Amino acid sequence: MLRSLFGASFFCVSGIQPAMAVTMVPSAAVSDDAFAIAQFATLLHVSDHSLNIDDASFYFSSQPTNIQAEIKANLAQLTNPAKAQDYTCRFPARAQWLSEYSPQVAPLDFSRCPELQEFLDAVSAKTISLAYASENLMSPSSFMGHTFIKLSENETDPGHAVSFFTEVDGFNLPKIMFDSLVVGKEGYFIVSPYQESLNFYKDIEGRNVFEYQLDISVKNKKLIQLHLWELKDTRVDYFFHNQNCASITLNLLAIANPELMKHRRDWLSPLDVIQLASQHHMIQQTSITPSTGWKLRAYGANQQDSTKQLLLDQLSTGDLQTRFSGTDIPVEEQFLTWEFAQAMNQYLLDNENITPESYTENNRRLAAYEAQFASYAVDLSNFKNPIKRNKDAQWQVGTRWSPEGVPELTGTWLPASHTLMDDNRNAFSESSLELLKISVSASQRELNLDNFTLYGIHSYLPYDPLFGGLSGHFSVQWDRGTDFTERDNKRFFIAGGLGLSHQVNSAVNIFTTFGTELSMNTEKAWGAFAIDMGLFSYFRHDIKMALSANTVWNQYANSDFKYKGSVTMTYLGLENSAVDLGVQYADMAGLSEGQLNVVYRHFY
Repeated sequence: MLRSLFGASFFCVSGIQPAMAVTMVPSAAVSDDAFAIAQFATLLHVSDHSLNIDDASFYFSSQPTNIQAEIKANLAQLTNPAKAQDYTCRFPARAQWLSEYSPQVAPLDFSRCPELQEFLDAVSAKTISLAYASENLMSPSSFMGHTFIKLSENETDPGHAVSFFTEVDGFNLPKIMFDSLVVGKEGYFIVSPYQESLNFYKDIEGRNVFEYQLDISVKNKKLIQLHLWELKDTRVDYFFHNQNCASITLNLLAIANPELMKHRRDWLSPLDVIQLASQHHMIQQTSITPSTGWKLRAYGANQQDSTKQLLLDQLSTGDLQTRFSGTDIPVEEQFLTWEFAQAMNQYLLDNENITPESYTENNRRLAAYEAQFASYAVDLSNFKNPIKRNKDAQWQVGTRWSPEGVPELTGTWLPASHTLMDDNRNAFSESSLELLKISVSASQRELNLDNFTLYGIHSYLPYDPLFGGLSGHFSVQWDRGTDFTERDNKRFFIAGGLGLSHQVNSAVNIFTTFGTELSMNTEKAWGAFAIDMGLFSYFRHDIKMALSANTVWNQYANSDFKYKGSVTMTYLGLENSAVDLGVQYADMAGLSEGQLNVVYRHFY
């Protein structure tokens, strides 16, 4: 099935699946090799008595979770002269596996399957890479990133992208979540030219694309290639919690390393998949293709504003005069300025600020320096590397104490993504993404649900005077109201805001946003207005500080102003864990309260 990939890759978080365990039937066994049996289970998409593909035509026995029984049923198809050819053309990976482990199977001849042979000739799999397109928090189709497989003849071959996704239209998040969690959405498994995917993610959506070349044997590469053919006519429903781009991609990698299937019990995201590939030592080489917008920010970070403005003026008229060599400026800085000028020229063309003729003339003059800078390159393989980020799920336990109230124990579960207090040094901006977050608290007297966040984002992309960049936040939540211990302000609300942030230096980011809230409870609905200001700063010894000041008018439908300030210090130096120490002070209508929070967070 060939289908356009673009505009359809959904956020991908995989749900809980048990670890793989297979049922053995020695009398029917083709192989007693544990690796081989586990590998056949990956071809069936079976993990511990669970079918991850609900398509009856994909299995042949009455108990497909019994791996040996399913092997026997598949072998019966392949050794039946009347069925062998159809079976081989429909399930070539299984046929290949059976031919290796069963003496009953004659050598295979895929040339008798013309459509399959055409696919094998067109889509080489001599090199297999795991691709990761970074997140775009402004789009619900990509706010957790996307992971897929790249197949190619060699490192220089553009190759093909293999991806599983569903279509997401509009911004009706409650409906999107309900359909993808309960109803299920139609999933698409496609093979398309990799360059088209790369151009879409990089140029249209402005996302960086990381490629991780995988260390896989020739035999297993062939199995993966053949298994892709098996999936093309298989109905694979998309579910947010257990069947998505991350879980399907993990299953493909598990053909080469069945140990990966034990992670199907976890909630998986695209970020999890690349981290698991690294953890299991499958990555042998890393490369990154940055977007034009990222190049402008990265290469322009150390450029003087006057230099950037001069280049903009010259490139806009197609009359580039700036020299990039032969000055007293260090050659490394000249090289970065040259790279910045190339990115700016592409940016101006993409935004139709210059004519194609001006773009070509600028390129001609920039190309004159290629020989002088031929020995220089920007190594991005370890810069902002997503493999180094925190895992994409976490739980928190802590305590909340105020002088006027009763001490409480607190707990939070965030099954998908990250918070503002996480380590964002390997992300491209300070941000948060919270999906289905649940927060509870308990005291000697009661147990409370404090907050349920269906969807919440914060993005503080530094503003650039030449290229812009807005910061903002948006969330859909139910909240009990915990700032004042003697109040119980239960409400459902939608909040959003826009503003600007500024990167003071590599360790400090400040921001201001202006926003609104629309709230409702069982009695009424009302609106509110808010101003938020804050600062994020990283210190030595893996310490992060967050300062915030917030003013809201009419948050609880009482026409009062509420003022709140907080500071949180986070220690990030623990493996897969962090510790927060926070204090806050809130005041509204003469009522004030301070709070102390201590929280332990574990990432998994």
